[in-house]
Amino acid sequence: MPPIHNPAGFIAQLIDIYSFVVFANALLSWFVFGTQNSGIRQVYRLTSRIVDPVLNPIRNALAPVSRNFGIDISPFILIILLQILARMIRS
Repeated sequence: MPPIHNPAGFIAQLIDIYSFVVFANALLSWFVFGTQNSGIRQVYRLTSRIVDPVLNPIRNALAPVSRNFGIDISPFILIILLQILARMIRS
């Protein structure tokens, strides 16, 4: 395995990949319950196992405010926070 010459850039890239997984999970959540496709269901379960431990504290914090929204905005808040963190690391 080659050495990592820019650890900050590497961490920022990992954050970008995790942001994509969060986005994919949010998108899949709209379709997973209306499909019989087992592949989509498996991908959703996998991404949920990766994303939910980070999303649950955000969901709990937003629960009093977001009860009447009808949509879970926690993935979007997490993506914004992750992008801010990635920019801070890159600079």
